[in-house]
Amino acid sequence: MVTSPIISRQRPGSACEECRRRKVRCDRRRPQCQVCFENGIECKINTTRLPRGPRKAALERCLADQHPEISHNMTGSFDGSMVECDFEEDPFPDFDPLTKLRSASLHDDQTSEIKLPSSPDSPPRASGLVSDLMRADLDQLYFDRVHSFAPILQRWRYHGWAKDPKKTEGQVCLQYAMWTIAACLSAHFWGLRDALYQETRRMLDILDVREARDRGVGIEQAQAWVLISVYEYMHVSMHQAWMSAGRCCRLVLGMRLYELDDPNNPATLARDHDLALVDWADWAGLEEQRRTFWMAYSLDRFISLHSSLPFTLNEHLICTRLPSPEEDFQAGQPVVTRYLADVMAGASPDSHESAAVSPFCECIILATICGRGLAHRQKLAVEQINGAVYEGFWNRHQWLHEMVSHRIRLLSAPAHVDPMLVFARIIAQTMVLFLHNVLESITWKTGDHLLGIIDYERLCVLAAHEVLKLVKLQAQLGYFKVHPLTPIPLLMCADFFTAHAYIDPLFDVMRQEVVRCLQDLDRVKNPRLSRDMSA
Repeated sequence: MVTSPIISRQRPGSACEECRRRKVRCDRRRPQCQVCFENGIECKINTTRLPRGPRKAALERCLADQHPEISHNMTGSFDGSMVECDFEEDPFPDFDPLTKLRSASLHDDQTSEIKLPSSPDSPPRASGLVSDLMRADLDQLYFDRVHSFAPILQRWRYHGWAKDPKKTEGQVCLQYAMWTIAACLSAHFWGLRDALYQETRRMLDILDVREARDRGVGIEQAQAWVLISVYEYMHVSMHQAWMSAGRCCRLVLGMRLYELDDPNNPATLARDHDLALVDWADWAGLEEQRRTFWMAYSLDRFISLHSSLPFTLNEHLICTRLPSPEEDFQAGQPVVTRYLADVMAGASPDSHESAAVSPFCECIILATICGRGLAHRQKLAVEQINGAVYEGFWNRHQWLHEMVSHRIRLLSAPAHVDPMLVFARIIAQTMVLFLHNVLESITWKTGDHLLGIIDYERLCVLAAHEVLKLVKLQAQLGYFKVHPLTPIPLLMCADFFTAHAYIDPLFDVMRQEVVRCLQDLDRVKNPRLSRDMSA
């Protein structure tokens, strides 16, 4: 039998130092690779770098000769489950989405088709990052620590397709996003988080290129962007998280998830009329779409509030019902929930509504109030430019404040310490301080405005003391259970205490407490360092 020669997929030559630093694939062109050429930097190659393969083999032989009793255990350490971030051999040697995308702009569509992995089964470049046992552990971590603030997956539905060897590319991408954020909330897997994040972003970029060609988006792609946006807020930057949240919002808009329950759609009317006819699997999939939309909506509001930037999703176009209770969602029990517009009308101070809603829905309501508060301040800026600050502003302001007070009363006595409810309560108290800042921003104040500001200062003191109580209550959750967007209201509170020390002499002490809490939460970015500091 004649055997064909084994052809290495590794291109000849060495990767340059810049590509190694960026952890990107080097095309090894000489005298300058494409990456260095485009960035206008010198393409340097380290000719003294030792090859990694022989060193590993030599280490294994040395251990086997000197310590036979541990050679078997050490060999298992090199079975591919360890992190390898500096790849010398690329499993996708013929695919560079950026290079193909550039060439596509120079040629006709028929001659410049972007080459993507041939099938969903194509192994991702970092497939050796996570072993089967680690995947099971990361899945468990995800549902223990992440699902409480991002309840977008039905657990048994996920486990059903997660074991399928023929997953779609979107499902693989979602899994990597889940493992990325689960790893960052675990001291044990913390070292994997950067490699998992880079791999997830690489796959998302590939899916974006394919979407531009095929115009197809799966719900898993939007769910992956939700999780990556949260991860980037925690560990990359607020600006990057805002950009990714915007991408997520446009995906859910393109999928028309904002009108899943359009009352003018006959299918919606039939489904709501007789839930017994709804298959539980179909309903669970529909509920995942609802929850993905509402997570994107909440991220859009909260992250925009942090930076005072306009949001992407329009509240007044939403015809999607609010999420079902968590118990019904996980049990696959179809239920009919209310629309946001109905809940917001019932959440007004003139209503007699006192029924509690689920923690997820409460965060959606607070996100809506935050969006209206931000729009209120932005509208005031335009009104002052036009010199038209009328009674409409004051009525609008009082209505918002009464709505915030109404939510505070409903949230005042939760039955247990829930991460999402604690976050919602902090957000509600922070909005009291936010609305006071809006009042102070009026350049021309009447006597009524001045009296109103004095009265609001008293309410701000009460809100500040309540924030401090909630910060201490939050400590009962443990760092890994705290809502990851908690720094948004705490940073706003710290800024308020700094700028308004004249209102209450205790504001300086409160600011120090809030800053200390932020520092503690920041340690979650490096739990190993936190463990070493406490040792």
